[in-house]
Amino acid sequence: MNDLSTEAAKQALQPIGDMLRKIVGPLADEMGESLGVVARHYRYRLAVKMYQKTERMLTDAGINPHAVPPRLFLPMIENASMQDDEDLNTRWAALLANAAASPDSVHPSFIEVLRQLTPKDAHLLDELYDSCVEKQGRRVQPWVRPISYAESQRRIAEGENPRESFDNLIRLGLIVTKYELDDKKIKVKFERSSGKPKVDADLERDDYLTDFAFRFVKACRAPAATIDGQETERRSRTK
Repeated sequence: MNDLSTEAAKQALQPIGDMLRKIVGPLADEMGESLGVVARHYRYRLAVKMYQKTERMLTDAGINPHAVPPRLFLPMIENASMQDDEDLNTRWAALLANAAASPDSVHPSFIEVLRQLTPKDAHLLDELYDSCVEKQGRRVQPWVRPISYAESQRRIAEGENPRESFDNLIRLGLIVTKYELDDKKIKVKFERSSGKPKVDADLERDDYLTDFAFRFVKACRAPAATIDGQETERRSRTK
């Protein structure tokens, strides 16, 4: 990497301040060089945007950050610096903020899952999560709320079809499908030619948001304010 790239990377990190150095820990002195190696200029911009969001989240929550282990920090910055979708960039910032607040709260697999989400996937997951919290249950469906067949067909015709995103959430282990045999709909028939029974039964399918999904969604949202942070905010409002 040439001297110009190194200097540009260092300048890009200047607005972040001391909080980033706490998060990065022993990697702080190498950040200017490493960013210059892995990215072009637009990736600097996206990474800095994420850092700024992370710093704001931690400040708003009144959290004094810990150093994030390199095994978490490096793949986070690598992926976030390629994410130009504003919403997903914010989720990377939240994931980093939660890792800085409590490194054990962010499982390494969260990074891989977030990397494989499209904006539509992430939006649907948020809606499903909020719906589960509201109704205090785990059962989910692609349209989030019950709708008629005619309504689903109308929305599909207009280009809206959450099934692909829903299936991706299943693939990533965020939704689990369970099948149950309805014993009231079991039919046993005997074929005259062979005399062997033929079983005809209905399987009831239900989809559920997993515990893993709940932990993942929480980790991709801004950390909650600490007691100290709430007290600081209260004092600032009373001045």
